[in-house]
Amino acid sequence: MSKALSTAGQQYLAALEAQAAAEKAVAVAKELLTEAVAEAGVNEVAVNGKKIMLVTAVRRNFIVEKLKELVSAKTYEAVTKTAVEPKAFDKALKAGEITAEIEQAVVNPTPYTRIVVSDEKANEEAVAV
Repeated sequence: MSKALSTAGQQYLAALEAQAAAEKAVAVAKELLTEAVAEAGVNEVAVNGKKIMLVTAVRRNFIVEKLKELVSAKTYEAVTKTAVEPKAFDKALKAGEITAEIEQAVVNPTPYTRIVVSDEKANEEAVAV
């Protein structure tokens, strides 16, 4: 293995570790800030020239079946989206419900690079089995 490849791999692993540590630190800080703000009876704090504000938000989860029953088909179509589920598509393809020709006609592949990190010894054991 070249030195450049080894260095790049080490740098990537270090960045992943730093990212995990930062995400954990943010979660702890968020919890501490939320508690401190609640104790102080305020919803914002100014620190180092920055204003940090806690905003209570609501994520809406829709009951699609109920919506479909209660609005017109035109409104339902206007406010909803449909998407192809890749796993269900692959299952239908494997079952012969979708042909290879249809797959080629409707799938627009987008290449991307995915990096997978695993323990080297675990890979050796998996290969040895």
